[in-house]
Amino acid sequence: MLFSLGLLRRIARELPRYGKLTYCLYRDPRVPQRNKLALAAAMALSLNAVVDVPLRLPVFGEMDAVALTVLAVRLFVEKAPKDVVAEHQERIALGTSVFDQDLRNSREGLRGRLKELRERGLAVARSRRRMA
Repeated sequence: MLFSLGLLRRIARELPRYGKLTYCLYRDPRVPQRNKLALAAAMALSLNAVVDVPLRLPVFGEMDAVALTVLAVRLFVEKAPKDVVAEHQERIALGTSVFDQDLRNSREGLRGRLKELRERGLAVARSRRRMA
């Protein structure tokens, strides 16, 4: 078997945390701009079908994009300043990271927008009733 079940389990457990860490580092001004550009270029390349193993090959057709993405993210995190990485890892563990804050702000903004749309819908319904 190519992958052991334990390895797959560990990857699945670490993936959300690594994604948060990458997001936080990408937003941090202390991480060099060239690292961010390299990550963005690698992500764009992985989404581009020009340099792609033919999709006719089961599993391997998709694995090159996954492998490139994983490699790009890993290099991005490894090349970031170690103290910045440690700080973000600590904040992720505490639930106070930039990712967590942005997620909370997005949820609050969405709730506010939905409330606004509901109120607007109720106002339209009331005005239609009055007209009828």
